[in-house]
Amino acid sequence: MIYSSRRFSPLLLVSVLLFVLSLTSCGQASTGSNSNMTLKVAQVATGFGFFPTYVAEQEGFFKAQGLTLDPSPIPMLNSGARLAQAVEANSAEVGVGGATDVYTISRVDSYIQMIGAVSTGLFIDIVVSKRFEQQAHLSASSSLADKVKALVGKKIGISAPNSATDALVTYLFRQQGFDAQTDVTKVNVGAAIGPVLSALASGKVDAAATGTPGGQEAETQGFGANFISPIRGDDPTLVGQLYVVAYAKQQTITAKPNAIRAFIRGLAQAEAFIHQQPAQTLMLMRKYLAGAIDQKTLDTAWNATKLAIPANPQICHQAYEVADQFHLKGGLIAIPLAYKDLVAQDTINQALGLKASAC
Repeated sequence: MIYSSRRFSPLLLVSVLLFVLSLTSCGQASTGSNSNMTLKVAQVATGFGFFPTYVAEQEGFFKAQGLTLDPSPIPMLNSGARLAQAVEANSAEVGVGGATDVYTISRVDSYIQMIGAVSTGLFIDIVVSKRFEQQAHLSASSSLADKVKALVGKKIGISAPNSATDALVTYLFRQQGFDAQTDVTKVNVGAAIGPVLSALASGKVDAAATGTPGGQEAETQGFGANFISPIRGDDPTLVGQLYVVAYAKQQTITAKPNAIRAFIRGLAQAEAFIHQQPAQTLMLMRKYLAGAIDQKTLDTAWNATKLAIPANPQICHQAYEVADQFHLKGGLIAIPLAYKDLVAQDTINQALGLKASAC
């Protein structure tokens, strides 16, 4: 997931206007009470961290809660900044994207709220070539300090400045007493896994920060290794990080409380299904990413990441604080952002029938 833009540009505005037109072409929400159970939901992209929304649609969990998505299936906007602007412009009522998107909107709209956890793990790894590992005399099992030290002076691929990949490099280096702005050369290689791995295989970069399943694919192809993996637990300070969330403006939560609660409950059913039905879930995952990656890589990546799907949409304080510190120390935000200001805890509790958070 990339957070390459921290301001809204005219190009993004055009994209949002096109998105509004696409919603219109899919039909207007009906009037009367039924309209209060219809939500315009949009998402950043297809990926492991977004899997619960796909399960909720495929298994009919949103529909079972009386909720209609407009349009359906959920459209992908392919940019966290574009999704954030769509929500801010009211062309999307619920966004499913990174916590960074919410932080971005909060600068201009203090009423933005997270309404559910979709994944709790940083789906970004530092991948290196086998050649690098051999020259450094290190492996994935080496200490984090040794691995980061070995990257000093090297060329590291990132998707873009001020992205989550950029932030991970900054965070890891700062944690070990280095400065990622001077102690490495960051090379913009884009977000698509194919070009990232090509840059690594060709020697254009010595390492690359890339989203899942980049590390698994490099290992499957035999030229690379998943060197540093937060989701594997290589850095204990990043374990359990709130990563993908559902979010909405407070005015939407107030105007459509039943629809918002239905969305949260549908998401909860999907997350429970993922943990309770592993065989059926794997079949859905293969359908979800069919054609995107080979089955061996998919299965390996899913086994590595499935525990990062939360048991339910509650946004736990610990997961939030890990994300907050990552964004702060990774250079994406200037000051910590309080849980109570960005999390609609009461709405989530009401949706799930809880008197208080269970985490």
